[in-house]
Amino acid sequence: MQVELQPVKIKGVIKEITEVGVRIGVKGRMGVLSLPLRMIYSDKPLQLGQECEFYLSYVNVL
Repeated sequence: MQVELQPVKIKGVIKEITEVGVRIGVKGRMGVLSLPLRMIYSDKPLQLGQECEFYLSYVNVL
């Protein structure tokens, strides 16, 4: 199935910070995203309640 995948910018809020990762509550009640700290780019120190944004696309199964 050939579908053109176009990432969409989505916003979220940091809900939890640990020594290994971050949990982000995605706006619009779309769920929670858990990421390791090595995937977070920021000039500021991370804080609870801080707004962030990321790109999301559909998953293409190979």
